[in-house]
Amino acid sequence: MKNTRVIFHGELESNIMLKRIYRISEGGSWNILKSGLYMCLFNLATLLPVLLLAMVANEMMKRYFGLTHESMPLWGYWGTAFLLLFAIYFTYRITYRKKYLTSTQEDMRLRMEIADKIRRLPLSYIGRHDLSDLASTVMDDVATVELALSTSVAEFVGGLLSGLTAIVILAFYNRKLAGSLAVCLPLVVIAMSLCRIISEGTNKRNREKKLDISDGIQEYLENIKVLRSSETIKNYQNRLSATIKRVLSGLVLYEFLSGFMISLSHNIMRIGLGLVIVSGSTLLISGEISLFTFLLFLLVAVRIYEPLTKACESLGVMISSLVSAGRIRDLMDYPEQQGSEMLQPESFDISFDHVSFAYNKEDVLHDVSFTAKQGKITALVGPSGCGKSTLCRLAARFWDVNRGSVFLGGININKINPDTLLMNYSFVFQDVVLFNDTIYNNIKIGKESATYEEILTAAKLACCDEFIDRLPQGYNTVIGENGMILSGGERQRLSIARAFLKDAPVILLDESTASIDPENETKIQKAIGRLIKDRTVLIIAHKLRSIVACDKIVVLNEGKLIEVGTHEELMQKGSLYYHLYSLQNESLEWKVK
Repeated sequence: MKNTRVIFHGELESNIMLKRIYRISEGGSWNILKSGLYMCLFNLATLLPVLLLAMVANEMMKRYFGLTHESMPLWGYWGTAFLLLFAIYFTYRITYRKKYLTSTQEDMRLRMEIADKIRRLPLSYIGRHDLSDLASTVMDDVATVELALSTSVAEFVGGLLSGLTAIVILAFYNRKLAGSLAVCLPLVVIAMSLCRIISEGTNKRNREKKLDISDGIQEYLENIKVLRSSETIKNYQNRLSATIKRVLSGLVLYEFLSGFMISLSHNIMRIGLGLVIVSGSTLLISGEISLFTFLLFLLVAVRIYEPLTKACESLGVMISSLVSAGRIRDLMDYPEQQGSEMLQPESFDISFDHVSFAYNKEDVLHDVSFTAKQGKITALVGPSGCGKSTLCRLAARFWDVNRGSVFLGGININKINPDTLLMNYSFVFQDVVLFNDTIYNNIKIGKESATYEEILTAAKLACCDEFIDRLPQGYNTVIGENGMILSGGERQRLSIARAFLKDAPVILLDESTASIDPENETKIQKAIGRLIKDRTVLIIAHKLRSIVACDKIVVLNEGKLIEVGTHEELMQKGSLYYHLYSLQNESLEWKVK
């Protein structure tokens, strides 16, 4: 019972360790450990033919030296060999299915879990990481972990357990020869420990260099149009090539360091074979062991190191995977924004109360206070970089404020679950995000349960129907990556159609007509006019003439609130708003001479 408890306790600790290192599920970690146990049985099963071979060799030696004249029981040996082949096939088949099916299932589960985790992370995290970095975690790091789970963990567990089990069993047969087999194993443990210490730093640096390559390739593809039209494309390609070459030396160094330590471990283990030959010959000559015992240990010594060698190689792969596993853990352990899933505000007024905020310790907002009333339009204006977009993002809790508070209907939004909060917001920004899907499905994102009639109504309210009717398949037309077959104005109107469909009480609007032609500008303004009726509207204004009729204009400069009022009130003050408005009017009168 005591031994059973020890084994169970060891398996439990291994299970917890697997879950902690690789972030796999409870069932997945148990299945991986089970596959390791089956691999152990497979390795032990492959040792049994060695025993059979030793028995055959012993019979042959007896007959050769005339020690026996009995015929060899060939049918018994052949039958035993057949049963051993069946046992080897059966155990390996179970092992194969367990480890590969489990690793594939865990790969799928982990990718989806990471994707869902990214959805729940505050945008402050995403803002500090490149998209290529996050994509690399979802694709490359998970693939590395999946490889370790499918080929290495089971091999390591099975090889280690089978090797040690075989040595323990042989120790009951002859402790001196078993000691000769095992005497070098502590040195192997030291060598593999040094492998991690020596190679881990190099592996981390290689991972960072690979991320630089991903960033460079992504930037190259995103800006290919600009690069092709300039004389710098060759220089850019040369820099990208140099970035790729820099990782080669690191990869060679890592392979050398890890390969050297693994090869050293292999050779150290092989010393045990020589020790068995020397000590076994001595014991045989002195008559302490029989010829059969010597043959048995000699043949076992040749075979027993194969699973242990695979265990060392698998440990090397597992050590290599630790960097990727650590990156996954860092992402999965990053704290999420918390809050109640219940929201019953008195109104949908948005209030900023002495709000201050900093990106990476650089302040962008300083002690800002104002209220955007429900049923009113509040515009944010000011020079570039004054904090307009930041205020909108704070209102939707994309980030949490550093100091002060933001309220929705009298409720501090830091106490509201972000998903619950965002159900009450619609966004119409300049950078429209569309999916490589049909127009119908792109609009439906605004409300998953929407009917066909509701989607058509939203499209008409957003003035989308006229260009949709011209498309070959109408609402079923696939618009390509980010709506590549549509113009900028058409993409904007699809974004507004989503907002109509969602029918949220709060609208955050980054003025969508800043870079649109006059025809589309009129249509978009008409659609927005319908959208914002009776809602809380916070609009980032670029063209000041478009917000003259707003109920409240908040003027910002260098992250500080400078003035608040209507257009007429601010023009009378003759301060920053007056200056910006005058400059824009002057620019309208500019002509090519």
